[in-house]
Amino acid sequence: MRVTTSPGDDPAFLAEGFEAWHAAEEAGRRHGLPTAAPWPREEARAELAHPVPWEPVVVLSAVDDGEVVGAARVEAPQRDNRDLLYCEVAVPASARRRGVASALLRAVCDLADEQGRPRLLTEVAVPLEADVDRWPGTAFAAATGFSLGVADVRRELPLPADQGHLDALRAAALPRSTGYRWEVLRGAPEPEDAAAMAELSSRMLTEAPQDDLVVEAEDVDAERVLAEHQRSVALGRTRWVALARSDDGATAGYSMLVRSEHEPDVLHQWDTLVLPEHRGHRLGLLLKIDCLAAALADGREEGWAGSLRAVRTYNAASNGPMVAVNEEMGFRPVELLHEMQAEVSAVRAALDARLAGAAAPGGGPAATAAAVAAVADGS
Repeated sequence: MRVTTSPGDDPAFLAEGFEAWHAAEEAGRRHGLPTAAPWPREEARAELAHPVPWEPVVVLSAVDDGEVVGAARVEAPQRDNRDLLYCEVAVPASARRRGVASALLRAVCDLADEQGRPRLLTEVAVPLEADVDRWPGTAFAAATGFSLGVADVRRELPLPADQGHLDALRAAALPRSTGYRWEVLRGAPEPEDAAAMAELSSRMLTEAPQDDLVVEAEDVDAERVLAEHQRSVALGRTRWVALARSDDGATAGYSMLVRSEHEPDVLHQWDTLVLPEHRGHRLGLLLKIDCLAAALADGREEGWAGSLRAVRTYNAASNGPMVAVNEEMGFRPVELLHEMQAEVSAVRAALDARLAGAAAPGGGPAATAAAVAAVADGS
């Protein structure tokens, strides 16, 4: 078995290697997880084909006898968090217990060392009812040096929503919002709005609860906001942004919904943030409700609203205020997502120990299988 690496936007990879890579990634992420929500094939291809300079992507393929038996994806922040790599590893069930995930993870460590990045972050999706410690992905991550940073919960709001309920929530919240105004933007933001969005986006990682996850604030400016909008258009995505300011013009909060033409039955609730000095006015709830209303109104006018089945969002389990807002609106838990972190040196040591254990006297096929039985979406 060998592991190949390639820039995600490499034309040769997109033309010749992407299909097998994505098939392995999707199979690994879906196995045992009926609620899994990986990007659809065309969405994943578009993501790779339209990279952003502040977070280039490298793809890794584990190849055995000409067959892609495992896939990994690595993102390397360039403007912030330059001490870490984000990585995801997936292995189909048919290729598990053969050391595939270990080989991919070792290759990820090699990339981290080459770039002088001593830390790794990864995510593991877990069924709601699973024993988290025994779930293959989290078990493999723990066995290879990762620890939990923050536990997220994926929630979905079934559509069509109970509009009467949302209208009542909005009416009850409006008296609390005196002193604030907001609008829902669609299309490229004006420079003033882009600057406000940049201020809010740059604080998402530090204002939202991160528990034990070690990350620094993102470096976002108006130019990056505009570039992200242009990329969304190229990816076939439509974005709605509800942006709030106080009556004196201060940026207060925002909420963003996204629809992809490659996944037309889902709206993605991305960022929602109200800055601490503006909390207590029910702005988070009002921004989310009005952003959703604007998206649905556009969907009815354009003829796609009837195909929607859900709004999908993720929040830290410890983010009580935002969880409460979501549950008020009707969002319900679907899946867990554990964000896990590790020192590259600890991951290497764990992989070496597993390899040594498998190769020790008496470490034949049964021992080898036991050594890699816990897998990150595969082993």
